[in-house]
Amino acid sequence: MYFKAYASSYGEVLNNQLSPGETLFYVRDSLLPILNIKMIIHERSREEFNDIDLMLLKLIEQGIGLVRSIVTLTGLAEKLVRKHIAEMIGMSLLTNESERLRLAPLGVETLKQGVPIKIVQRSFRYCAVSEQLLPRTAYQLPFNKVDQLRTSDVRRKVKSHHILDEAALVNLKGLDLSTVESKRDLNITDETISFGDMVGYSSGYLQTRLFLIGKKEPERALVAFGETTREYDLKSILPTISVLNDDCTLEKLREYNQIQSPSYGEGEVGLDQFGLPIVSITRANLEWLSKKLESGIQAILLCGTSQYSAKPVGLKARNKYPELSGLTIRYRLLEESRQNDANILRSFYDDMERYYKLPREKQPFKRFSQYVKDTYSEKETEQVRELAKLYSIERILSNLPRPIEVMD
Repeated sequence: MYFKAYASSYGEVLNNQLSPGETLFYVRDSLLPILNIKMIIHERSREEFNDIDLMLLKLIEQGIGLVRSIVTLTGLAEKLVRKHIAEMIGMSLLTNESERLRLAPLGVETLKQGVPIKIVQRSFRYCAVSEQLLPRTAYQLPFNKVDQLRTSDVRRKVKSHHILDEAALVNLKGLDLSTVESKRDLNITDETISFGDMVGYSSGYLQTRLFLIGKKEPERALVAFGETTREYDLKSILPTISVLNDDCTLEKLREYNQIQSPSYGEGEVGLDQFGLPIVSITRANLEWLSKKLESGIQAILLCGTSQYSAKPVGLKARNKYPELSGLTIRYRLLEESRQNDANILRSFYDDMERYYKLPREKQPFKRFSQYVKDTYSEKETEQVRELAKLYSIERILSNLPRPIEVMD
């Protein structure tokens, strides 16, 4: 169930949660701190009141609190009246002080609702980061108590997880039924009327998945609970992210880059303010720039320049370097000549992508090559052609008009 839910969450975010122009910068299995809270709950019973109980409650509400008075008014046998009263005292609907009956708060609520109200104890999962109740699907995910994290078995399973740290004091403001729009979504029964007192709790971590999403850099955060996602405040969640082996992240990144073939060339590996890796390339390898890195797109089209932001590339390092699992890496070209090439190609490629995203009936020409002929000068077209050949970008070459043949 756990792995099926994770696969579903990835598909849900990719297909339904990304706005135009957004991409994933970070996808990581995460340990979300939560509280398992046990609470007293007031619920409407699915059973209807019997006529005797309802009559007795209404009489007591009107101030008739002596058994003998009730017997006189109703004509019921005293034994029967006492039996029903004892049952309702056991249900916390009535109190009996000095032989005088009064409605308990639950009895008042019961008359208001028109059905029996029962007191039950239920457990809820409460996020210690967002300070909100968790969705229904969160109850299907693995939960590890704090003490369990110290066991070798659990640590082995979650060794590549990030831990999201909770605040020192967790506010229980999220336990407000009046703010709940859908009880079912939060694993609250439809019969629930109100929350009572908290009778206990245990703290631990829920195995979830964290997504950082944005256009040029992470701008928002999503936490997936199986197929259900919840948006979290990015500024609040970023400081809480700490990897179990965070000290070796840069070292592992350097090792990872050393075994890549072909290599990007010469440069420096670092981390940005979000802890995501960035490579500043001082001398780029032509073979690497021509390599397809992500979704069949050549590296030069993904690299950042002074004009374009770098596009994140997923690190395919799950097996050898689980510490890097889920991270994306961005490459920045510092060579002026390579930057110029990248700017020309990226401008043309983005123009082509925008054209093909138009509905067919709104495309001004039957073929994109006709659009190029109408929009770009011959010199510009030939410049793009030469660079596309240099970096082996077949998608660009196949969308250019045929070169003009020079007659001798």
